[in-house]
Amino acid sequence: MIGICSRQKRKGNPILIIVHGIHKLSDLLDKIMEVVIVFMLGAMVVITGAQIVCRIFFTSLAWSEEATRYLLIWSTLLGAGCVYKHAGHISISVVQDVLPDKAKNVLQIVIHSLCAVLFVLIVYYGIQYFGRQGKQLSPAMRLPMRYIYTCIPIGCGIMAFHALDAVIWNLLKLFGKEEK
Repeated sequence: MIGICSRQKRKGNPILIIVHGIHKLSDLLDKIMEVVIVFMLGAMVVITGAQIVCRIFFTSLAWSEEATRYLLIWSTLLGAGCVYKHAGHISISVVQDVLPDKAKNVLQIVIHSLCAVLFVLIVYYGIQYFGRQGKQLSPAMRLPMRYIYTCIPIGCGIMAFHALDAVIWNLLKLFGKEEK
């Protein structure tokens, strides 16, 4: 994404300082999630490799499949936020491609706003769900399922924050306040 505002413009305007802070925090969150996801994917590879070796030479690990599955669930929900941040999800852009720039920005604001509402609803219901099911234990590792279900509100909360950043950026772009 293009830089939102120059230092000179931000210096005296508290709103632009907040906007810049939101954008920087969104970027930082994205970088942290990338590192966490790489770590999780690496752990999945190591656990699966250990399972193969143990199955061939020793006795199979009872917990490896479950651990890999939960790491995959977490990495998927955290990864969805990274993909959203970089506009990597599948989209149908036929209408958007033929619109003039201002109308395109308005459409982007509407789309990101609707996405933010959806993400906030999923956070709300995800918290309710893990509150109800959180006392359940996983079969092999005996891990409280609240640690697994927590990925729903966290992942969607991250996507909601990225959506807020995208709405603000498109609003600034619409009103000509962003840096070229």
